[in-house]
Amino acid sequence: MAAKLVEGVVVTKGVLFMKNPVNKIVFTAIFILLYVSNSLAQSSQNEGYQMKPNTGEIEANFLSSYYNQDGNNAAVTGGEGTEQLTDISNVFIVNIPIDSINSIGLYAGADFYSSASTDNIDTYMSSASKSDVRAFATVSYNRKNLKAGETYGVKAGFSAEYDYTSTSFGLSYTKEWNEGNSEININGQAFFDQWALIYPYELRGDVSLPSNQRRSYNAQVNFSQVINRKLQMSISTEAIKMTGLLSTPFHRVYFSDAVSAPDIERLPDNRLKIPIGFRLNYYALDNVIIRSYYRYYWDNFGIKANTLELEIPVKIASSWILGPFYRFHTQDAANYFAPIRTHLSTEPYYTSDFDLSAFQSHKYGLNLRYSPLFGLLRSKPILATEKIFMLKYLETRFGFYERTTGLKAMFISFNLGFSIK
Repeated sequence: MAAKLVEGVVVTKGVLFMKNPVNKIVFTAIFILLYVSNSLAQSSQNEGYQMKPNTGEIEANFLSSYYNQDGNNAAVTGGEGTEQLTDISNVFIVNIPIDSINSIGLYAGADFYSSASTDNIDTYMSSASKSDVRAFATVSYNRKNLKAGETYGVKAGFSAEYDYTSTSFGLSYTKEWNEGNSEININGQAFFDQWALIYPYELRGDVSLPSNQRRSYNAQVNFSQVINRKLQMSISTEAIKMTGLLSTPFHRVYFSDAVSAPDIERLPDNRLKIPIGFRLNYYALDNVIIRSYYRYYWDNFGIKANTLELEIPVKIASSWILGPFYRFHTQDAANYFAPIRTHLSTEPYYTSDFDLSAFQSHKYGLNLRYSPLFGLLRSKPILATEKIFMLKYLETRFGFYERTTGLKAMFISFNLGFSIK
C-alpha cells in the first residue's frame, strides 16, 4: 500500500567517537544505567514507598482521524506521478483493571484508504489496489508488584490488509522508585510479516523477489525523571533489526541506461535502525507547559536524520487547553536512492522512493482539549453495579505537513476519552 506520512568536520577524538552511531547508543545506554544506579542507591531511604495499585476505573479512548496528501514523486510509478492518498483511521483503546495488580488492554482499529498511486500498479485505472482496509488489534496483559514498584507486561498483535499480514509479540518491564519520580521502562517486540508479492502489471512473469517474509526485532529502553515540580525529562534509545523482504514489490525503478526496461525496487535484506530521543517538559507557569523533544536517527541504509518538536499547551479557561505545535525534520538520502532514470541497471540495489531521499519537512498545527471537571456526559448507575459511565473529555488536533520534495498533506483527528467507575 502507499505509505503515509513519516557531516561536519571532526576536530577531536571525542567528536569522532560520537559520530559513530553505535557508540552513541552505547553511550546513551551507559548514561541511563549510571543515572538509574545512582537514583536507586539514593532511593534506599524511601523503602516504605509503594506504587499505586490499579483503581476500579475502566478507561477507554476512541480516536478518529482524516489524512490527505498529494505530491508528484510516487514510488509506484518510478519516482514521478501522483502521490494522492486519503486515509480515514479509527482506533479504540481500552484498559480494564481486573483487580489492584492485574489489568488487560486492547488496542484495535481499522484504516480505510484510497490511493491514486497504488492504483497505478496496473496499467488501467480503478484496479483492485486503488482502495483497501487495514484491520489491526493488540491485546496486552500487565501485572504489578506494588512493593517492588515493578510492572510486567506481555502482548500479542495482528494486522492485515490486501497484500500484507503481520503478527507480533512483545514483553515489557517497568520499574519506578523515588516515590514514583523515577521510572525505567524496557520493551522488546518481534514482528513476523508476510507479503503477497504483487508486481507492476507489465513486469509480471519477468521479475521476482527471493522471499515474501520479513522479520523485525525491536528493543527499547526509556528512562524518565521528575527533576523538580516544574521540570521533567526522559531519554530513550532503541535498536530495530529488520531482515527479509525490505523492498516494496510494486515500486518501479527506471534506469538511465535502459529507458524502456524498468525493474522493481531492490534493497538489501537486512537493516539496522537506531534512534535516540530526548524529551524535556517545563511547567513555565501554572497554565503554560513547554514540551520539547529531539531525536537523532541513524540506519545502515545511509540515512541520518534529526527531528525537533515543540508544543506549548496553554490553559485558556478552567476546562479548555489550547496547544500550538511544530515539528521540524531533516534527513540525508539512503545510499540506494536516486530519482527516476538516474540509476544504472548494473547496480545491485536501487529505489526511487522519495521517503528514502534527502529532504526537510515541517509539520505544524493546533491541539484543542475540552475537559470539564465533571465530564461532558454522565450516566445514571449502570444496572446493579453502581458504576457510572462518563465522557471525560474531547480533544481535536489538526495541522499541515509539507516537505521539500513537494509533498503536502493535511490532517485532523478527534479523541474521545471515556471511563466507567
